[in-house]
Amino acid sequence: MTAPAPADLAGWRLPGGTCRVEGWESLLLHDAVRSPRSPRPHPIWAFLAPQRGMGLSLAALFEALGCPLDAGPLLGTFGARCVGPLALDVEYEVSGGVTSVRRRTGRVLGTVDEVEVVLDLRRADGAPVLTATYGFVLPRRDVPTMEAPVGEPRSPTERPPPDPGPEHAGPSLTVREDEMKLLALLLRDPNPVHIDPDAAAALGFGRTCVNQGPANLAYALGFLTARHPDAALVAFGARFRATVVAGDVVTPVLGGGGTLALRLADGRDAVTGRAELRHAPEE
Repeated sequence: MTAPAPADLAGWRLPGGTCRVEGWESLLLHDAVRSPRSPRPHPIWAFLAPQRGMGLSLAALFEALGCPLDAGPLLGTFGARCVGPLALDVEYEVSGGVTSVRRRTGRVLGTVDEVEVVLDLRRADGAPVLTATYGFVLPRRDVPTMEAPVGEPRSPTERPPPDPGPEHAGPSLTVREDEMKLLALLLRDPNPVHIDPDAAAALGFGRTCVNQGPANLAYALGFLTARHPDAALVAFGARFRATVVAGDVVTPVLGGGGTLALRLADGRDAVTGRAELRHAPEE
């Protein structure tokens, strides 16, 4: 498949549609990301729900972007800004599309396109609920490598981190393959690297299933909201920096200024980001 030029992708509007989060799905997702069950949706639904209503399957989206699943598209960044709470068993409208495409050369993947997709989720009366910004990294193996690698760009939703100050580590957990399979169903993500060790090996990950990026972020967000149960999560942005596979031990970590991370046992951060909370006023 020939990669489309960035100018052909930027500005592309997705079909759009509707989505809803069923109560039983919410409970299953809490279980899959080791978060205590709650009557409120886990904050990672800010990632899942808009994607469900974009009018294309995830596989069809990557096909349209010229990078099918077997070519190894990656999630590089994600951010969300929440105007109102996401409710269960309510139908929402989703609209949006590709807002920017940047072609660059990296030291590991060679030539890639960094594609930003922004989706708005609204209530049936038009009131905004949240805006989700997805940053995908699409390998372009059929495009000649540019002369010099360039640095890693910053996510548009990720501010320069403040001094993290003292860190607070949450309970460590071991990533499990069976939870990846459940998440693949909830995410409606057919990428075989999450469910088939042979597919993961074919893309150079070793014969071990790769955990979903939003699941890694969900571990950190779950620890954050558990420490601040009475606060509303207004916004968050994250960068996905390292692969997490079945059997890895990971630890959620919070720092000052709303910084958060998911740390591997060898000290590398698989996810880094920042969250903004709104606390209820004191009486």
